[in-house]
Amino acid sequence: MFIPAYLAAHMFLDWISFIHAVSAINITPWNPPAGLMMGVSVLLGVRAVPLVWLALTAADFVVRDLPVALWTPLLANGVVAAGYGIAGWLLRRVIDPGLSRLRDIVLLLGGSAVAVLAIGLCFIAIHTTAELFEWRHFPEVLLRYWTGEVIGIAVLTPMVLIGRRMPMLRWSWIGAAEILAWGSLIAFTLWLDFGPLASSQYEHFYLLFLPAMGIAVRHGLGGAVLASAATQAGLIAAIQMTGVDTARMAHFQLLMLTLAVTILLLGAVVSERRRAEDRLRVRQSDLAHASRLIEAGEMAAALAHELNQPLAAAMGYARAARKVARIEGASPRLTEILDKTVTQAERADRVIRSLRDFVRKGARDRNPLPVATLIVDCLTLAGPLASRHAVEITAEVDPALPAIAGDAVQLQQAILNLVRNAAEAMGDAQTYPARRRIVIFAGAAERGFVAIGVRDTGPGLAEVVERNLFAPFVTTKPTGMGLGLSIVRTIVESHGGTLTARGGTDGGTVFQFTIPVHAAGQAGELA
Repeated sequence: MFIPAYLAAHMFLDWISFIHAVSAINITPWNPPAGLMMGVSVLLGVRAVPLVWLALTAADFVVRDLPVALWTPLLANGVVAAGYGIAGWLLRRVIDPGLSRLRDIVLLLGGSAVAVLAIGLCFIAIHTTAELFEWRHFPEVLLRYWTGEVIGIAVLTPMVLIGRRMPMLRWSWIGAAEILAWGSLIAFTLWLDFGPLASSQYEHFYLLFLPAMGIAVRHGLGGAVLASAATQAGLIAAIQMTGVDTARMAHFQLLMLTLAVTILLLGAVVSERRRAEDRLRVRQSDLAHASRLIEAGEMAAALAHELNQPLAAAMGYARAARKVARIEGASPRLTEILDKTVTQAERADRVIRSLRDFVRKGARDRNPLPVATLIVDCLTLAGPLASRHAVEITAEVDPALPAIAGDAVQLQQAILNLVRNAAEAMGDAQTYPARRRIVIFAGAAERGFVAIGVRDTGPGLAEVVERNLFAPFVTTKPTGMGLGLSIVRTIVESHGGTLTARGGTDGGTVFQFTIPVHAAGQAGELA
């Protein structure tokens, strides 16, 4: 389907632009098929050569009666097709086909100009050898050929390359009014140039720059491409209707080339500046997030310091109460409760100390940590959470996993954060009555790593959260701070692992992170 469409487009463009030709061959004031050929050659490289040759040859027979022997167009078209194919292949190696930078536009125009000059030397030489015109006219014909080809490339090639990526006006009454206003302004400037008020010197030609530049400034590269095409088409139509002398076409060609290149470069500059402004806004947002994280870290360090003493006092009182209960023969149930109180107070002390070290970026010992022990401890700690949210929390652990290198307290916090997120995502049993299950799993990952994760049967990730999944302060919870996943990622990355998220096969969400195997365990595997 692509080949017939390309051939039809090439011949149509050749037909409508075949005016003021030189000796009935394909040398016209502007040659839009050249833009089509260069665009396809950049996209396909040398693979475009047969297609371009076929299109050129078909257009020669369909559009015009050739005044030369058959071998001349066949050979000349072969040179043109090969030249465009090689030029497109070389340009593809140095530019982004999406023309995302000003540098890409400059290289496209400069490379095309050099390539067309080399192609034109051969093309004109072949037709001169065939005695189509005299050698003394060679420079003049070459200039006409080169200018027409470069104008076609400057106008049409960017349109071919950026295609659907061009920012179009949204179809609305306002958009339609804007299109009408710009079109009327272009038509008015053309009327000033070629209408009853025009002079033989065409002093008002440069007024055409104003609407085209206005469109480029407003809509960037996409608008510049469309404005250039509309302006050039209007120029050609005006030249045809007013019967401009063929002898003045070289003058008009240079003006048209200046207009096309100026609009294109301006549009590229505007688009690149807007992208730079967008990147700056994103960077400023990241810096604001980083500043808030630093403040949160300082607050956490201060809280850890201030809570240390009252927590130590609470642990002392709990231990004393346990000792008194044992001495006075209190009930076993009271003794058990006091034992649990002391255990949780001691754990809180370890968490605060670990948090303080984590905030200060202090070095942590990476002792061998059995994965099964880590998961069992997490199940125990998640017990109250499971009861509060009416969820079932289970574990799936590969028993053959080696020990990992990590800080037990920090990794417990990471896993519990993921479990808490999963439980809270499912809401309460009344709002989400489906099977409420959370699985903490662990298995082998790539060599030297163990994968640990949490999967749930909840509703999945909200779109706003999925786009900014691990960004701090992004949350859909009414009372959430949006720091949970960001802290998990920081903990995982500080251990040398990576955190990822994906949708579950049966719905829900899966969060998974990798942790390096402890060096001794890895050595044992290799042995």
